[in-house]
Formats: sequence, C-alpha cells, structure tokens
Amino acid sequence: MGLIRLLLLSTAAYCFFLLAFPQWGGGQAYHVASLSIVAGAAVGTWLCLKALDLGSSLFKFGLELAFAAGVFLYFGYTMPQKTGLAPLEQWSQGHHPTQTDARDGLMRLGLNANAGAGRLIVSLFPAR
Repeated sequence: MGLIRLLLLSTAAYCFFLLAFPQWGGGQAYHVASLSIVAGAAVGTWLCLKALDLGSSLFKFGLELAFAAGVFLYFGYTMPQKTGLAPLEQWSQGHHPTQTDARDGLMRLGLNANAGAGRLIVSLFPAR
C-alpha cells in the first residue's frame, strides 16, 4: 500500500506541473527519463521503509509526504519550459497557474477540458 501511495503522490505532482504550466517542452526524453527516475526512487524508498520496519505508521506517512515534496521540487525546478524558466521560477516571479493554464494543459495532453472530468480539474485552479 505504501508503494501505491508513493506512486500516486508522485503522479499528482507530475500532473500538476503538466496542467499548471502547459508550456512544457524538452521532448519525450525528459519525461521518460524523469518518470523512470521517480518510479525507481519510489520503489527504493518503499524498500527502505520496508527494511526499516518502522512501527509508527504516522512516521511512515510523513516520510512518504517528504518524498512527494521532493518529487514536487524536482519537477518544479527541472521541467523544461518554452519560456526558459522552470515552473517554480515562473511562480516566484508572479506567474500563478489559472484555469486558462489548466485548460491549455488539458488540451495539450489531448483531453477535453469541457467534458465532465476536465471541467472538474479546471475548477480546481483559480479563475485569475
């Protein structure tokens, strides 16, 4: 169950940057390599947690959240953008993701932003 949580949290961080900053580039090589690295790190973290056999599940969950934060920072500082700035650098300069960005991100992924699930995802982002 811990491995599934690690992978789901990592996937959520990756999808956030794909949707919130739709000007991503870098071709397939970055995305394939990054997802492979993150999946390998998730398995390694899970094996480490299994080997340590920690009694406190709250501590385990805290380590899983720390891993997810690391993945968030990894994608935030390394995902190539057409603007030349990493997503977190754009965010620090005042560009905050909006519903328009999320709609563009969904369209770039080939998903319908006006369908039920697409509309729900877009509504999670602020209007401006």
